[in-house]
Amino acid sequence: MYPNNAQFCLSLTFDIEMSYNFPYWTSDYDDYGAIDPHVKQYVHKLLDVAGKYGVKLQFFVVGSALEDPDVDYLKRLVAEGHALDNHTYRHINVKAERVEDLHSSYKRAPWRAGGLAPLDCLRHEIRQTSRALRERLSVETTGFRTPGAFPNGLEDIPEVQTLLQEEGFQFASAHYKCPTERTWHPPRAEMEAAVRQSLDSLQPYRYPNGLPEIPMMGLSDAIAFRSLDLDRWEYIHLTTVAVDHAHEHGQVLSLLAHPSYLAARDPHCDMLDTVLRHALDKPGGCWVATNRDINGALLAA
Repeated sequence: MYPNNAQFCLSLTFDIEMSYNFPYWTSDYDDYGAIDPHVKQYVHKLLDVAGKYGVKLQFFVVGSALEDPDVDYLKRLVAEGHALDNHTYRHINVKAERVEDLHSSYKRAPWRAGGLAPLDCLRHEIRQTSRALRERLSVETTGFRTPGAFPNGLEDIPEVQTLLQEEGFQFASAHYKCPTERTWHPPRAEMEAAVRQSLDSLQPYRYPNGLPEIPMMGLSDAIAFRSLDLDRWEYIHLTTVAVDHAHEHGQVLSLLAHPSYLAARDPHCDMLDTVLRHALDKPGGCWVATNRDINGALLAA
């Protein structure tokens, strides 16, 4: 099933954006693309670890981050062969039915939409990001990740599925659910069961119109650190539980993380180093792949 007869697949994906409540609980970012120096440096650390193991990572970036004069961290990841794809321009809600619900900047200044409907605003944001990546980094995007993720992916918005196909995207990543009550510090056994259930229920698939979906599985750092208030080693333990389950069942494991969370909670990249070492030591072999690789090998017709 997997290249080189590997037993299972691991995809490590990182959304480059700023995040509410990090690095401080009082942090409140209206501009998700105002990437701070600590987050940029953390991306360099991620690339160092990836180079140590000889693997490629999958990144998604908000287009407004390309307005920054300093994009050397992005240039490096592109030069080293990692995948960089589209995450909208301002981190907007792809399911918004009203312009003011797209993002706080549209709520504050609805004229920013220029009279466009929400779906057309989404198309404009996507095109802005693709153009920014092309002009500043010479990158042609092939994948799209929604800001935020949804328990039903894009199932209820076929018009967005169609839009993504019309814009030339080869896959989407929008589907995520880790079934917990989201209470702080739930019992370890409960979280382990939730991680395994997430993998079982969220394997790559196609929407009815043919658009491939590569869900985010296991436990995201956003849920771990913001919603559950886990410490870094509790979070890292749960990533190894996910690896064990994916290996046992021959599954794809596509982990979702954010440099803006990890820079604050896992400053030495212990998660990435641990999960890679754990996965690559598994009998039968692990295929470490980008979402682009997964689409090309498993989903592309």
